[in-house]
Amino acid sequence: MRIKKKTLSIKTLMSISMALMISVFVLLTGSLVDGFVSNAIKDNAMDSASEIVTQVNNNLSTYINDIIGVSDYVRELSRTTSNLSASQIQTRLEALISSRDDVVSITVFDMDGNAIISTEPTIRMAGNEIFSELWFRRAAGGEGDFFFTGPHRSSTRNADLVISYSTVISYGDINREATPSVLLIDLNFNSVEELLESAHLSATGYLYIISNDGDIVYHPKERLLEEGTVEEDLESIRRNVFGSYTSTFDGRERLTIIQTVEKTRWRIVGIAFMDELLEPLKPFRISLYVLMVIFILIAILLSRAIALHITRPLRMLELDMRKVQDGDFSISETQGESKEVESLSHSFLLMVQRIEELMEEVRATEAVKRQRELDALQAKINPHFLYNTLDSVVWMAETGNNQGVVKMVTALASLFRISIAKGHDTITLKEELAHVESYLDIQAMRYKDKFRFSIFLPEELENVPTIKLIIQPIVENSIYHGIKYLQEEGLIEISAKAVEKDKIEIKVKDNGVGMPPDVLSTILDKESERNHISDGNGIGLINIDERIKLSYGDEYGLSIESELDEGTTVTITIPNLPPISPVVIKS
Repeated sequence: MRIKKKTLSIKTLMSISMALMISVFVLLTGSLVDGFVSNAIKDNAMDSASEIVTQVNNNLSTYINDIIGVSDYVRELSRTTSNLSASQIQTRLEALISSRDDVVSITVFDMDGNAIISTEPTIRMAGNEIFSELWFRRAAGGEGDFFFTGPHRSSTRNADLVISYSTVISYGDINREATPSVLLIDLNFNSVEELLESAHLSATGYLYIISNDGDIVYHPKERLLEEGTVEEDLESIRRNVFGSYTSTFDGRERLTIIQTVEKTRWRIVGIAFMDELLEPLKPFRISLYVLMVIFILIAILLSRAIALHITRPLRMLELDMRKVQDGDFSISETQGESKEVESLSHSFLLMVQRIEELMEEVRATEAVKRQRELDALQAKINPHFLYNTLDSVVWMAETGNNQGVVKMVTALASLFRISIAKGHDTITLKEELAHVESYLDIQAMRYKDKFRFSIFLPEELENVPTIKLIIQPIVENSIYHGIKYLQEEGLIEISAKAVEKDKIEIKVKDNGVGMPPDVLSTILDKESERNHISDGNGIGLINIDERIKLSYGDEYGLSIESELDEGTTVTITIPNLPPISPVVIKS
């Protein structure tokens, strides 16, 4: 089974098309803006994080240079040319430490690990233990000008974690010849820790320091790392010596920034999480999406309004076409916003006017044709009726019933005057019933009192106009199809009365055999094969009904009530028009 494709109106198609185009434009523009702003925010966040790492690195470098300056100060004091004694040198070193919170102790060791001079009154470790310390071995082994050792317990005192600076100097005083020695400066670890923790790359971002060997020098989560509670992505740090990159570790995308700390073998590593760096992007995207939705809704409403405005003339033209389709030709030319619509409307109006003219011509032609047919039916006299009537006249003359002959011939002449009169389609109701009475007189004499009849017409209705020959055919049908088949005496009652002020009802009632329901339901149906009940021997009821409607309108005409063995009542409804003078038909 083929499914019929549903068609859409021009208004709907225009609305959808414009809404789609504007929506696509809004979505593309929104996507471009989102991408541009996202990249800008991302780049800005990455640059900001890099600047923070650089600032911390600069601060750390400044701090290291300051420590190197302390080392140079000690180096100058230990020269023999300074003419200072060991106690004097120590006094100056203690004064230096008291002025700085970050320097824990300053100690000079000989190459065997024995303390020559120290700001600590007692050395925690013995010489052989000092000799095995990493800071001592690297300084004494000549691995560089100086060496920084990551957080560890101080070798000179039982204190918190320290960072050690060690280098080889030439130590001597007024009482001692200068010899190669190892200078140890223990720095407070908290100072470095505060320096690193003061930087905030993101909400949960952090900084840590690793050596060139990849070992962690400082990490804010060092204890958790030792416990194995958390892990650090040291593998990627080893692969990327310097610079910045993004990677995913432990289920989160993060930005890693690596810089080398000047004058040390350390690398400072900054970790910032991308979801936190891009947090300012969320309210922007929400605002952008809300604006996009608003713009799309406005686009839909605007598209519908524009489409409605453009297609309104077409809609009006469509309504005019529907009116014409329903038979209403009272239309006017549609004023549109475009020449095409106006041209189409003008052409349609001309076509409708031409159709109306042709229909008027057809109606006029059909009316003339129909009127001629009805006139022919009106003028038609049943030849059997005429033959039987004349035969009855001859029979009466032979029997010497001269009075009957006169009465029948007079009635027949009266009947002919109205039937064949030309130019008098409208007569008074009194004249119409006089015509019926003449017909009934003839039939009563022919059927030898087979039936009787009565006619009642109120005086005020006598001169009401009516089209002629609308009652006699009904009476004829009552005789031939109702009363003719009765065993007992028949009765025909004709009466007229005014109803609803502007209408008159004329009833023709008989006590004949009646009609079955199937015949009654089709008696006035034009499409039915049974278009009259006279079998061709009289003017059909359908023609009388059409004549009345043609003359007065569809609200007038015939209605029939009938029951088998009870009889039939035909009601004729005509308008109650102003009275006219009787039509005098001369013989």
